[in-house]
Amino acid sequence: MFNRVGVFYNELKTHVTPLVQEAITFLHQKNVMASLLTTLDNLDNFDLIISMGGDGTMLRCARACAPKNIPVFGINCGTLGFLAAAEKEEMPSALQTLLDDKCTVRNRLMLQANIRQNGQVQTFTALNDCVLHASNMRAFFVNGTFDQVPMPPYFGDGLIIATPTGSTAYSLAAGGPIVEPNVDVFVATPVCPHSLHQRPMVLSAKGKLILKPAFKNADDSAIASFDGQVHIPLSHGAELEISQAPFSAKLLTLPQRGFFTVLHKKLSWGQP
Repeated sequence: MFNRVGVFYNELKTHVTPLVQEAITFLHQKNVMASLLTTLDNLDNFDLIISMGGDGTMLRCARACAPKNIPVFGINCGTLGFLAAAEKEEMPSALQTLLDDKCTVRNRLMLQANIRQNGQVQTFTALNDCVLHASNMRAFFVNGTFDQVPMPPYFGDGLIIATPTGSTAYSLAAGGPIVEPNVDVFVATPVCPHSLHQRPMVLSAKGKLILKPAFKNADDSAIASFDGQVHIPLSHGAELEISQAPFSAKLLTLPQRGFFTVLHKKLSWGQP
């Protein structure tokens, strides 16, 4: 049983507000201490976060909750809702299943990236992916090593480093493989490679990947984006070190909502 529950949503999505109030009212009627959250800055007093929104809201919750070992239960109020535990139409029954302790915990691998530039190190995490792309629409090189072994350079519009969870997001749209979530790997997927022989590659998440963007023109630069929500400009000579994060995202889901069921329903996988 959860003692203190936070219900988080994007307050700019005003159409979600009535659903959030309905969820909080339901939890209060069940004698659960539930609070409305519009920020994820202070989660120390919570043992569960309910995410009400789309996949973007779930990604924000995962990055904030994973380091604190707080599980996330997602109710899809957005468009796709690939990461959610239930749809908004299922909310009362889904919340009751949650309170009855009948949900399944899915531990999802996260990546950690250390950006070294200008004599400083910044650390970021992502549940879906880290994407290297140019500040302007221009192809560039990405030089890399994996466990200190040099890799052939990529040349194109960018490079996606996706987790198994992120393999069904941007990486899939760019031609990458679908990875079952329990496999501890990263997928390196080139974005519009200027070559016919560059293909996605699957790498062990136990290794360390170091990437360095390189441009032909001194005025060009790159950006590292995390889950499509955090964007960090990279100076010339910047180095990006990617490895498995020391914690995982704990996503709660309904027993009947398995990975292959969601693939079939959300992405039409296996449709004739």
